[in-house]
Amino acid sequence: ELATLTLGCGAAAMVLSRTELTPDAPRYRGGVTKAATQWNTLCRGNLDRMVTDTRMLLIEGLKLATATFGAARQALGWVVDELDEFVIHQVSQVHTQAFIKAFGIDPKKVMTIFNEHGNIGPASVPIVLSKLKEMGRLKKGDRVALLGIGSGLNCSMAEVVW
Repeated sequence: ELATLTLGCGAAAMVLSRTELTPDAPRYRGGVTKAATQWNTLCRGNLDRMVTDTRMLLIEGLKLATATFGAARQALGWVVDELDEFVIHQVSQVHTQAFIKAFGIDPKKVMTIFNEHGNIGPASVPIVLSKLKEMGRLKKGDRVALLGIGSGLNCSMAEVVW
């Protein structure tokens, strides 16, 4: 449950291009973002110290994620069983399992890396996406949900069609 080190280290970039230049590349379908900034003090830090209310961060984070997931369902036509992979911001096993349960996601569709890499924050999203590609788990036409949440609280969810 300890989501106290939320400063993940990693880097990634998304290269966007016109379809006619890269006809076989994965397609970004769109995304949604929501915020619950009234909870901005749940995780605070400076050069000397970091303080996190892990319990409330989980509770309020799941509430925000639920609202954002609902917005993604409307905007992107999401039906959980129709999405092929869920690439989520992974903090811990407790948080990941709560997320999977809240949205009724098949756990086989969520590759976890926190056991290997620890809490690397939102950097887990591009790292998992890369690992899925390397493993051959992404096939042309697969719908991939990208789900991230930050301590502010801010939440973004998007879809890429492989």
